Amino acid sequence: MIQDEVMAEVNVLLTLKKQYKDLTGEDFVLPQQPKKPDTAGKKSAVEETAKSVVATAEGDDVKLVREQIEAQGQKVREVKASGAAKVM
Repeated sequence: MIQDEVMAEVNVLLTLKKQYKDLTGEDFVLPQQPKKPDTAGKKSAVEETAKSVVATAEGDDVKLVREQIEAQGQKVREVKASGAAKVM
């Protein structure tokens, strides 16, 4: 069933996004989407430096997960599109 296939692919995508958040401390945001402003105010210099160090140390891992998320997102869109064609 198409719905089960979509859910399976979405679950993979959600797992990748959780992995990205574990690596970076931030939610995954597509490059063309602007990040929401921080409503809690500016972060301290220590927090910003810590994030920078983590991002630098794990840059390759972060890049790999980002690429996997983008590819999986495309796969989800394709599965949804193929299901919509079969329903009509």
